[in-house]
Amino acid sequence: MIAWETEIVPQFCTCGAQLVEDARFCHKCAKPTRDEFVFVEDQPPAPVIAPPPPVPVEPPPIGLKNGLAIRIALSSCALCFLLAMVSGQLGMPPVLLMMWFVAAGFFAVFLYRMRTRRNMSAMSGAALGWIAGLFLFVFMLAIFAAQLSGPTAWNDFREALKSQHRTDAEINQVMDLMRSPAGMGVGVVLSFLVVTSLPAFGGAICAKLFPRRD
Repeated sequence: MIAWETEIVPQFCTCGAQLVEDARFCHKCAKPTRDEFVFVEDQPPAPVIAPPPPVPVEPPPIGLKNGLAIRIALSSCALCFLLAMVSGQLGMPPVLLMMWFVAAGFFAVFLYRMRTRRNMSAMSGAALGWIAGLFLFVFMLAIFAAQLSGPTAWNDFREALKSQHRTDAEINQVMDLMRSPAGMGVGVVLSFLVVTSLPAFGGAICAKLFPRRD
């Protein structure tokens, strides 16, 4: 775009000096004698930059630092532990009670996938199931410690061994083993391995058999 203004060139400058014909500036004070053409270029509009697409937030890896995984594992563990206790009161065999431990890992993976809407590998499912099993072990250890501190705990245990038609020598041997620090340590380690491996197995099965497609 071109804009200009026209003005008659005076013969004298405002300073009083007589101007030379067609002079652009006063030779005395250097004041312009007339307006010049002014060229104004149209500036192209600034390009509109679209904002970058939002980056999907990936859930943190399964572990003890994943708060969502911890909460879901704890909820699944509490539900299955309660169901196992109710089933035990109803007379379900101990072998079948172990199925609730497998279900704890299975439900944990199922709920986590529903919440995050992400696929999980069998390894991640096993890790989440193992966390649920860790909570199961803590619950069982707390209940066992509470029962063991009761005044009739060892007598009840002895009666339970008698109901299995064991001899007195076998009962005394088992009782001595259970009361020894080494025997209790071995029992805790074996219980930990069993209670944590079953939910890990259930979690791996859920992640492998039921992949979720986004």
